[in-house]
Amino acid sequence: MKAQERIVLIDVIRGFALLGILLINMKSYYSPAFIQSLYGITPNVKGVDKIIHIFYQTFIQMKFYPIFSLLFGLSFYLFLRKGFHVILYTRRMIILFLIGLIHLIFVWYGDILHVYALTSILLLLFYQVSSKSILYWGFALLAVYHIFISWNSYLPIFTIEKNEYSDMLSTYLSIYKQGSYFEWVLYRMNIEVIPVLLQFPFIFVPVLAWFLLGLYIGKEGIYERTPSNLIRVKLWWKISLIVAPVFLSLSLLTHIFLPGILYLLSSLSGIGLTILYITSIYIFFDHPFVKKVLYPLRYVGRMSLSNYLFQSIFLISFFRIFDLYNNISLSEGFIITILFFLIQLIVSKYWLAYFHQGPIEWIWRFFSIKKFSPFIKNTEK
Repeated sequence: MKAQERIVLIDVIRGFALLGILLINMKSYYSPAFIQSLYGITPNVKGVDKIIHIFYQTFIQMKFYPIFSLLFGLSFYLFLRKGFHVILYTRRMIILFLIGLIHLIFVWYGDILHVYALTSILLLLFYQVSSKSILYWGFALLAVYHIFISWNSYLPIFTIEKNEYSDMLSTYLSIYKQGSYFEWVLYRMNIEVIPVLLQFPFIFVPVLAWFLLGLYIGKEGIYERTPSNLIRVKLWWKISLIVAPVFLSLSLLTHIFLPGILYLLSSLSGIGLTILYITSIYIFFDHPFVKKVLYPLRYVGRMSLSNYLFQSIFLISFFRIFDLYNNISLSEGFIITILFFLIQLIVSKYWLAYFHQGPIEWIWRFFSIKKFSPFIKNTEK
């Protein structure tokens, strides 16, 4: 398989991951999801919204950031394999951290880039480690993370006074709906930004685990769709095809009987579904129908950083400016998600027809190598 075709497959999977990330992030753009999660409040949804909520929890929640993280680990390998110096890579991650920090402070509390940038420095410790050891480390970290979740699910549930939550929610909604941008940023600093930064010691564990699994894929050359690799991937596909439905079934039952361990089962099912999603695309990518449906995702995937940032910048601004914040149902949010992603796909396709890469990717590269690189394509024949 040619190198360019391998890159297309990676870009397709990355685009697929961005769709899932947008689906799960959309609610945080138009509703006080942060305050609800902070106080452990589960919104009461009914009808179609209830079906969509269960669909999100079962097939989307905690299933797409692992894909994005795994691809980041693979990109780490591909980057250093080209012969780039470690100092250049470190500078590149420092710049990514600054981009993520700006995004976190001035746009959206759910930024993952600052976590990726800080965690990625630890990957340098594993670059010379054997593939087998990297695989063990990856699954060991996932095991530690889920043991902690399991232990945490048996702790006493934090309870709050109804008035306390109501007062906090009222202030939060007031700032989001009526506050100036300056007031909004200052308010978010204490309520959202600092708590998010304090979560890093807990969040980096699963992120590093998926980074390592991506590094393993790179070192083993599994991203190349060779006959021998297809045999290996099909084995993982068969295993995930058995494991994933088990945890999915448990997750569905948990919604009714054991809501206290929903997060644990969602995360466990996320491992199986993450592997199932990736391996399914990998195995069936050459099928004419699958390729026709998934191939356009490569445009979004090639501009993943720009598209990720633009999702939050545009949508949060849109919902605030048009007074739609906290006035959107889950089903309406789902429709907006699909429409917006289609727009991103079209814009990305036409953007890449005239430019070599996305705008944020170009800025990131410029500050990393401290040299201008071609941005506008020469379309003259």
